[in-house]
Amino acid sequence: MRHEARLTINGRKWRVRLVPAREMPRDALGDCDHPPGPHPTIRVRRNLTQQRLLEVLAHEVLHAAVPALSEESVTDAAAAIGRVLFSLGVRRKPLPSRHKAKT
Repeated sequence: MRHEARLTINGRKWRVRLVPAREMPRDALGDCDHPPGPHPTIRVRRNLTQQRLLEVLAHEVLHAAVPALSEESVTDAAAAIGRVLFSLGVRRKPLPSRHKAKT
């Protein structure tokens, strides 16, 4: 899995970024530009566990896709989506090492 993707959500082009924890507020696992500006972005900490990463990605995408949903509805739906994806074996693949092994 890459650290960044671009996709269309609700007819708008969004950037989804997996970021180091230092780029996020201490109390946030992810965030979503709302209201979206000219270059809307979703950010999620990339150091989360596999299942938590899926849940937080689902949570932030739900905010972008259906901004009228309450926080409680988004949280409940994202937890269910994350559990299903994890149960089906969806996992983040490690990125290739930047360093070549010495032989």
